[in-house]
Amino acid sequence: MTASKTWISLGTIASPATGTLFSKILTQHNHKYILWYNGEQLFKPGDKITVRRNRLFVNDEQCDINILQIDKYNHTMWRVMHNMSSCSGHREPESKECVAPSKCIFKKCPWGKVRVADGR
Repeated sequence: MTASKTWISLGTIASPATGTLFSKILTQHNHKYILWYNGEQLFKPGDKITVRRNRLFVNDEQCDINILQIDKYNHTMWRVMHNMSSCSGHREPESKECVAPSKCIFKKCPWGKVRVADGR
C-alpha cells in the first residue's frame, strides 16, 4: 500500500497577470510550504489536500492542477506576493464582483467573481 501525503490549505493568492495560484500549505509534520500551481481549483483555507498514487485530491475529490513548484514558506515572501497581487479575490472574498484594476488572464475567476467593466 502506498502512503499518502496530506496537507491543509492556509490560504491562496491568485496572480491575474500570470494565471497562476499560490497556496500556503501545512503538512502533517507541521511544516509550511508555498505551492505554486495553475488550474481551475482554488484551495480555500481549511481544504484538505491529499496526494495518493500520484493524484491530487481536495476534500476527497480528484483535482486537476499543474504544480509548477513547491518552496519552503517564507512570511516575508508571502506578504510581498499578497501585496503585489491585484486580485480582489483574496482581498474581498465576500464580494461577487471583481474590480481589479489590472488585466486578468484567468479564463474563469478562481474566486467565482464576475468582472465589472470600469467604464473607461
